[in-house]
Amino acid sequence: MRVVVRHSAEKYQASWDQIVENVAAKLDTIHNEMYTKAENARNSHTKHVSNWEQFMEALDHKNICLAPWCNTVKCEEAVKNRSKEESIAKMASLDDGEVVLTGSAKTLCIPMEMGQQTFADTDETKCFHCGEKATVTALWGRSY
Repeated sequence: MRVVVRHSAEKYQASWDQIVENVAAKLDTIHNEMYTKAENARNSHTKHVSNWEQFMEALDHKNICLAPWCNTVKCEEAVKNRSKEESIAKMASLDDGEVVLTGSAKTLCIPMEMGQQTFADTDETKCFHCGEKATVTALWGRSY
């Protein structure tokens, strides 16, 4: 029997009497390869930013952003509105053949391994948008 692994297009022959063991053994490999590919894609499109200009530049290149943030609803709404307005204005200024994404940015999550870190009282880290004291590191992305 001919076996084809979809994600890698690997092809090999297997006998019917060994197919269950063969496929079962292959599942861990398939899982690990797919997970690694997805993790690498995510990591290559994650940018650390510390100000608004870096933030918009990263978003315009289809990235997600890790940014120090004050963690307030008011600031989050302002980022959402401002990112949408600026991307629409940028699209309007481009030539006919050029395209830019125009969705608004929003928080995706506060990553456990870094987001819940508490910035020390003496820490001068500022929110990338409003400039107030940052209290978390948040992951931001664009809504479509």
